[in-house]
Amino acid sequence: MKKTSRKETARSRHFLKTKRVKRKRDVEIKNIDPVYLKITYDEAIKSKKDLLLSELSLLTILKIIKEYRTLRTEKFRLKSNLYKAIRELDLSIRKTKSVFPFLKIPEKLKRKEIAKIENVEEIKPAREIVFDEDLESQLKNIQERLKSVGR
Repeated sequence: MKKTSRKETARSRHFLKTKRVKRKRDVEIKNIDPVYLKITYDEAIKSKKDLLLSELSLLTILKIIKEYRTLRTEKFRLKSNLYKAIRELDLSIRKTKSVFPFLKIPEKLKRKEIAKIENVEEIKPAREIVFDEDLESQLKNIQERLKSVGR
């Protein structure tokens, strides 16, 4: 009698187990009776049409997906170009700011400028123009203004 190692006996047991399972499956498959279905001509045509329509819809979906991918890659490309342009613009702005001298304005002058800006905002027009009047009254107003300017 031959001496076999543990690995070999484990392999042979595994081999036998798989063989038995396959044999049982073969026997089970052979014992199953086939089932036949009768399909009428109209049902067959309808099923073929349905199958072709589903293929058509899948192909259109695939086409849409491809278009979406191309548009998305184009979008990413345009975004990256835009970001590059913005970075370049920011860099050029920084360079130009570094070239210009820094102007120091005393606090007193800043306050005066702020006061002037506030005064300018408070000024309102002396007379508002009314557009609701009829044409003749508007013409008279314009003539009066012309006379006052001519004096």
